[in-house]
Amino acid sequence: MKYNKILAYIMIFVLMLVVVGCGKDTSEKKTTEATVVTTQTDSTAMPTQVQTTEATTEEQIQKDATGFYPIEDYVETVGDTINVRYEPSTDANIYELLGPGEVVKRTGYNEEWSRVVIDGDTVYIYSDYVVETEAPLEEELPDEPIATSGDAEEQVKKIVIDPGKQSNANMVMEEIGPGSTETKMGASDGFTGSILGTKESSLNLEYALLLKAELEKRGYEVVLTRESDSVDLTNKARAEFANTEAADIFIRIQMNFSSNSELSGVMAITMTKQSPYNSNLYSNSNVLATRILQNIILQTNAANHGIYETDQMTVINWSEAPVVIVNLGYLSNEADEANLINAAYKTKIITGMADGIDSYFQK
Repeated sequence: MKYNKILAYIMIFVLMLVVVGCGKDTSEKKTTEATVVTTQTDSTAMPTQVQTTEATTEEQIQKDATGFYPIEDYVETVGDTINVRYEPSTDANIYELLGPGEVVKRTGYNEEWSRVVIDGDTVYIYSDYVVETEAPLEEELPDEPIATSGDAEEQVKKIVIDPGKQSNANMVMEEIGPGSTETKMGASDGFTGSILGTKESSLNLEYALLLKAELEKRGYEVVLTRESDSVDLTNKARAEFANTEAADIFIRIQMNFSSNSELSGVMAITMTKQSPYNSNLYSNSNVLATRILQNIILQTNAANHGIYETDQMTVINWSEAPVVIVNLGYLSNEADEANLINAAYKTKIITGMADGIDSYFQK
């Protein structure tokens, strides 16, 4: 009997050990599963945590003094014609016009505008018209023009100025560019002011003579295509004259006219980047136009209609030097016409044009 009791105690003890062992295995198994579940949950949550951190970091970027988030990247223009403005406002004057696919460096942005750098100038484009892009492999920079002052051994720069139009039109048709089968009339007699009857061809010559005198004071050699209103020079002949003179730059002065009498301000015209005649001159012509417009605006505060690019201007297409047509104002606008014949305003225009030419050669 005693033996049986001892055996019974041993069996109970063994059963207790088994029960405790099973409990321990189950506990460890539950703990392991819990650990696995926790790890999977943390792993799943990690991207959310990273995104939150990144968002917080972006929110912590401080705007600069002008209210823009600083950035260093490149953007590409989208759309047909994009206004580049001096200030981040649709009321600001236009710096120049860009076509689609132009890549520019961006230095900042806010809720509406992108701050970009073009030819060393800080200007603004509405952000809806640009998209982020890669940095250009090789930036297309114009040949560095040489300054006209500060070096006694530098060659004096020669400028040919064309006072656009003439007293009598030349109706002979001529090719608009080398090798072209398209033709246009040789020369126009110009516009007449809507209010005061100002004759454009004579006014163009007045400005050309004033600009010649100012540029000569600054050390340039200057030649005019005409010094009288009574000439018969086609647009092609004027460009070929500038070529014969080996001009460093070729500038045409003329006025504008519109059926909309409310339009006023200045505009420049150059060839397109894809010109079939002289696309190699595009970069320098664009810089020249930009510099002249900038400085006229600084002097006069006139509206800036930017740079119009076209391959339909005979005098541009035949040029072998960087060339720009500068429209100084609208003879169809009462205020513009009055300003354009005002002596003080003429001085402002001439100072702005001469400063722009200086800036071009010093760039």
